[in-house]
Amino acid sequence: MAGVSTIIIGCGIFRKEIEFLIKEKGLSEDVIFLDAALHVNFDKLKVRLTDALEECREKGGRVKILYGHCHPEMNEILGRYGAKRIEAGNCLEAIAGAEEIARLDKEAKTFFLTSGWVNNWEAMFRLGEEDFNFDFRRMFSSYKRIVVFDISGIPVDEEKVRKLSDYARLPVERRSITLDNFLQILNAC
Repeated sequence: MAGVSTIIIGCGIFRKEIEFLIKEKGLSEDVIFLDAALHVNFDKLKVRLTDALEECREKGGRVKILYGHCHPEMNEILGRYGAKRIEAGNCLEAIAGAEEIARLDKEAKTFFLTSGWVNNWEAMFRLGEEDFNFDFRRMFSSYKRIVVFDISGIPVDEEKVRKLSDYARLPVERRSITLDNFLQILNAC
């Protein structure tokens, strides 16, 4: 789009939250969503992120990156394009805040879910299994529960939550949160 002053390149994990902010808060940036499963494979993430940054360079304007420390070379990749990343270690910290994640995890070792995680966990796990033969089921042995962050106005697929709970053999708890933290770090970027 010509004349766009800000372009967001975001992990698809944030799709529902960004769409909600566009509808409810008037967020007006142009958004390019990358497949949420890319962070499972650093090579694929680097290629697709670089392609998106090249696309943004052609469009012109300021670029905000909605990724945490999802690639070991993230800051170097972004530095080559003058793009700025959100101040969050990962998508969960971006949504709920690092302090809330730490507090809940201190109660019990927790696997956290946002609507994006609920919608994408199967694809992420499949890619990890295909590319690296990673055993996700064994990964869950150190966790005690799953916490789903409920955000008013963003539905969560309950069947997918149930499937992950069965797969991980973990109970599910709910926590209501707002997008205040997410909007704050997005605006600060």
